Amino acid sequence: MNLSELQTYVRIVVKRLPLIGLLMAVTIGTILLAAYFAKPVYRATTSFQVTTPLPNEVSLVNEFRTSTSREELAYTRNNFLAVLQSEFVVGQVISKLGLQVEPDELLQQVVIEADPNSDFVKLQVTAESSELAASIANSLVDTASSYFGELSSASVTANKQVILELQAERKAQLDAATAALLKFQAEHNIGSLEGLLTLQERLIATAKENRDQALAEGKTAEAAKYEAIIANREQELQVRVQLSAQYEELISNAKRLDSAYGALLDKETEAELKEREIVSARFIRAIPARAPLKPLPNLDFRVLILGGAASLALGVILAFSLEYLAVSRKADPLAEAKARTMLQASWGPGKD
Repeated sequence: MNLSELQTYVRIVVKRLPLIGLLMAVTIGTILLAAYFAKPVYRATTSFQVTTPLPNEVSLVNEFRTSTSREELAYTRNNFLAVLQSEFVVGQVISKLGLQVEPDELLQQVVIEADPNSDFVKLQVTAESSELAASIANSLVDTASSYFGELSSASVTANKQVILELQAERKAQLDAATAALLKFQAEHNIGSLEGLLTLQERLIATAKENRDQALAEGKTAEAAKYEAIIANREQELQVRVQLSAQYEELISNAKRLDSAYGALLDKETEAELKEREIVSARFIRAIPARAPLKPLPNLDFRVLILGGAASLALGVILAFSLEYLAVSRKADPLAEAKARTMLQASWGPGKD
């Protein structure tokens, strides 16, 4: 661009300067009037933090975990944000506060942004009154926390139901095994597995000692009686040896079922604690919003500057467009006269 062209452009802008100024004045005036007559708007802010990941589900078998606590924390926070912005939660807040808006309209009044310097998430709500703005902000966090707890506890509740069903089955099996053991003890007069054989062996040992003493004293008749006693006791011992296998199996089965039943009781307690922890949503901590004392400024100087710059650019474009049209209209008559002259010259004297 040379100096001549620049001077031409400046001349055009100066020539249309009143038009440009009028356009800028109208734009800025409209923005100022809109800000003056606009209703006051209040903004309330609450912050919340997901302090710990969701508790793991109660598993009946050992599992190998690969995710880190930091990843689980981010996963829990993202899920909570999705619930917070869901149509269901927003609808619950609308019903609770008696608002006459649609969920998507209310969400337009909500801004959620993460704090880059901490784990807190900031939630801002704008409304026509300070109390309403604070109520919406606090209700959103409270309602979302409660509903998120209900959703997240569903799997734990389902696991607890399975545990209770297994627990009932093992309890019935344990009761049956215990009853069979007691019946076996009563039928065979057995107090313990050790007493089943040890007592009989002691009786045989005592009878043998008495027999030997009788033989030493020459009491053959008495020794013969002890021989008969020893024979009977040894037969009883053989029977008890066979019974001991059955008795040991009954005891082992009862112990195994008692151990399984105890483990299920522990799992039930774990599931109950986790369910209550999730439903209570204690892992979500919030700083309540307070009612703002002053409304937001109606005039945003950034909008004013942007509107002025946009109207200035539009005015300049309009000035050049009008100048182009004016030059075009002046050029048209000259071109028509030149064509008429050329036509007359072509049909001059000496031509038919």
